[in-house]
Amino acid sequence: MNAMVPNNGLALLTTRTVGETTRLRRLAEETRVAIELLNYQVGQMPSPNLLLDLLPYQEARGSSQIENIVTTNDELYKGLALGECTETAKEVVRYKTALFAGMDILKARGVLSVGDIETIHAQFSANAPGLRTNLPGFESSLTRVARVKNGVREVIYTPPHGKPLLQRLLLDMLEYVYNDEMYLDHPLIKIALAHMQFERIHPFHDGNGRTGRILNILFLCQKDYLALPVLYASGEILRRREAYYAAFTVPEEEHGAARFVEFMLGIFQDTARRTLEIVNQIGKLTADYTSDWFLDQLKGRKSDLKKVLTTVFSKPYVRISDLNELHRETASRHLRQLVDKGVLREEKHGRDKVFLNEVLLGIFKADEGSTA
Repeated sequence: MNAMVPNNGLALLTTRTVGETTRLRRLAEETRVAIELLNYQVGQMPSPNLLLDLLPYQEARGSSQIENIVTTNDELYKGLALGECTETAKEVVRYKTALFAGMDILKARGVLSVGDIETIHAQFSANAPGLRTNLPGFESSLTRVARVKNGVREVIYTPPHGKPLLQRLLLDMLEYVYNDEMYLDHPLIKIALAHMQFERIHPFHDGNGRTGRILNILFLCQKDYLALPVLYASGEILRRREAYYAAFTVPEEEHGAARFVEFMLGIFQDTARRTLEIVNQIGKLTADYTSDWFLDQLKGRKSDLKKVLTTVFSKPYVRISDLNELHRETASRHLRQLVDKGVLREEKHGRDKVFLNEVLLGIFKADEGSTA
């Protein structure tokens, strides 16, 4: 296939056969076990919503970094806490907004439509909303998929051209994902294939990668693998970006679909295991810092200190107002103790103070370095 020519012959997903081999089926089942174990452990957390404050922003940061929108964890959480996000941090915040717009749709209706996908995409791409309407016959208006290697931009694919065709391909993709009576592939194989199909359709002028990665999460929730949207693959894709592009461009005659599915199942499985490690780290840190051993190192009534630390380990940053059960001076004094102990870091913005949880955010420091 000529990478410079629009792929208007892209096959409907409902007509595609991946060749569900014993190897693929086994890999899909191993991935299912890894995801369901993660889902169980998240359900055992005292404050599972903490993950919804931490992980979506990590996913958004990783996903945006794939699109060369780079921000640091410190810049991101500091900006969120103080309401002073840089433009790159705002891009990351928009990603989380788009993800939860999709979750709200799923809760309301149980499935997504093509219009819903456009709504999700519009959350972080207000300048070019809606499906592509490239001008026919004008090569300069064609959308192309490219990668940059050693400073050189290389076009690897030109997606289909023409809005009616894009709509038909997207409708067919959703039919394949949702109609389990007609299309009997393993649900995780379906999700991996749908990701490949969506990126090959590339229905928007920009933001296709971010939208596609959000759809992965939403499909996993819709298929009941996850109760909360906590499996975020952008970090793993970023680590294996070259392998991702290589799998994406394998021709059909060389079993491209099967190779891409195998790659994505590996991404899902490794992401589930890494996220489980994070969940376990959060659990250990929370137990350590709310234990009598740590409380005995602090000054004050133990019951008050326990309330403070329970709140501190329920979110990435707190304000004194979050501790409304305590007198303001008491809350402030206990938070300052935690600053002295290295648990929190105080940031000021005018008269406003926020306390970032250095211990929790430290979990992601290594990730920040490995995905830079």
